[in-house]
Amino acid sequence: MRRLVGVLALLAALLFAVMASAGTAVVRLRDAVSGAPINQARFVALAERGDSSDQLLRAQAMPDTGLHRVTLVADVERCRVQAEGYRALAVSLTSRADALPITVLLEPESLPAPFRELADAAGSHPTAGWVQGYVRDAASGTPLIGAWVDDGHAGTRTDERGYFALPLGDIQSPPVWPGERPLPREFTLGVDAAGYPPWQRDSMLRLAGIQTLLVALDRDKAGPQQALLGARDRIGGDGVMADDGNATRGPAEMAGKQKASLAATLAPPSSIRVGYADAACTMPCCTGSCTHSCVLPLETYVRRGLDSEWIASWNAQSLRAGSIAYRSYGAARTQNPMNTSFDICSSACCQVNDAGTHASTDAAVARTPGLMLSRQAGQVFAAEYSAENNAWDDPGDGLGCSNVDLSCGDGFVGSPSPGWPCLADAVAVGRGCFGHGRGMSQWGSQRWAIHDTTPQNWRWIVDHYYNDNGDESGAGSGLRTSELTSPLSLSAIVAVPAQASAGTLLSLSALAASTAGETHQHLLIGASLYASGVGYIDDQANDASLVLDPGSHLVARGFSVPPGTPPGSYDVLYALWLDVDEDGVISSIDLPLAMVSEPAAFSIPHAALFANGFEGVPRQQ
Repeated sequence: MRRLVGVLALLAALLFAVMASAGTAVVRLRDAVSGAPINQARFVALAERGDSSDQLLRAQAMPDTGLHRVTLVADVERCRVQAEGYRALAVSLTSRADALPITVLLEPESLPAPFRELADAAGSHPTAGWVQGYVRDAASGTPLIGAWVDDGHAGTRTDERGYFALPLGDIQSPPVWPGERPLPREFTLGVDAAGYPPWQRDSMLRLAGIQTLLVALDRDKAGPQQALLGARDRIGGDGVMADDGNATRGPAEMAGKQKASLAATLAPPSSIRVGYADAACTMPCCTGSCTHSCVLPLETYVRRGLDSEWIASWNAQSLRAGSIAYRSYGAARTQNPMNTSFDICSSACCQVNDAGTHASTDAAVARTPGLMLSRQAGQVFAAEYSAENNAWDDPGDGLGCSNVDLSCGDGFVGSPSPGWPCLADAVAVGRGCFGHGRGMSQWGSQRWAIHDTTPQNWRWIVDHYYNDNGDESGAGSGLRTSELTSPLSLSAIVAVPAQASAGTLLSLSALAASTAGETHQHLLIGASLYASGVGYIDDQANDASLVLDPGSHLVARGFSVPPGTPPGSYDVLYALWLDVDEDGVISSIDLPLAMVSEPAAFSIPHAALFANGFEGVPRQQ
């Protein structure tokens, strides 16, 4: 078996070189979760408007390798990759000779059976921890059977699928420090497979819940030696950065500024090209050292990276805020790529992205699919962040402060000279700077989420750091003016019946469209009637919950017209809200993601006219 794996890896490398020729692109297709090769696929050319044409691109597959040679019509071809059991993905392929080798990661329509089984088991053990995943040959994707996986205390072997599940035991939460929580304990994960150099990953966090990891082994070199974690150990304290108040103000004063304005519509990119140092998309690299271009769905990218930049044991509201920043920064790079072969690199030089995830960060990403920040119509904002943004360098903490402008002072975050105005941040007081001071403070997001008296939700945290909660007279200026955007839209309202008397229960429907790439699970449908002289009429009792998949779907809710509503013609207003506070009721805390109105879509008739042509009681003869 070991000899066969080696032969397959060599053949895959040789065939990749032979298959590449003018007018063709050689693509590796891999399962985004298990890393398994995908051997059967279709490549469908996309028309300029994004609709698929009837033309299939000619593709030749090498059996059992996941390698596909695709004949292109143009030097750069936009196409949709389809494979049975996987979600389709729109990608750009090129035949340029200087292009890096391409791996496309497709999301399976359902998680692997062992993942589902472990998730069921973990549900009844909330304080237990596991590491699960697959061990594969990096070049061929072949599963490595019988590989030994251990954490220094216990171990297990991979099965015939290359799958392993290593229990970490009961995880005791560390003592809580005043105002914040310390980092969990660390451990080293080791993998030994016959014929491969020993693989280990240091500085992994021992967390409750399920961590998932794809281990891709290379016969010629060892794998990563340290698990990078941006909020903990980014070199020099530098956070993610773009290329291109009053310190005494308390949290109660700041909490009341949340807006309820409609989020502008902005479709996120369906995929992102990420530079890696291996074909399996597991070894992060800085811009100049990346040897492969890995194309993956944007939401997959966010899941693979959030647990590498935020700390997975942090409060869910902090993690959700982090998902917005992480997604925005990556999506902005698709509009301004760092390289002709990839949009963004995968190491701390950009923002960390590897083949590991955690259940808590996965859940955070699932609450905000497709939501990004923008300062200009049609443009995604490269949302910067760093570990600790307080504008005061503590000389005794040993942390790297790279803020070029500390003029804001203690109790403020910001860096005015690069365009980030001073923002009063009550939770930052007395904390030594660890980072560049721009955008979101990662530790600040956690402190706000667990604040003793006024814990804040993710929407408030995002608005606080990126637009001062809309306070243009405060710190909401310069680069601190980005707003949340929406991947949702509404159209084609229909009221049934279109005419009825007061007291009638209507059915209001509309066409809802989502470009989020993942299902929105926590939406609410709101509706109102409006007429001049009458005002708005709401029916909160019939506000409905909605689960919205990507694509276009007809959605509906009831609306009870109150008795006594005056006759006349009414506009119908329809809206989709994200249930931020998870209470099932639309409020100003929630985020309106889409709204549409239809003039004169419903009417209440006047009382019937009598035969004499006048309303009222007929005269007696």
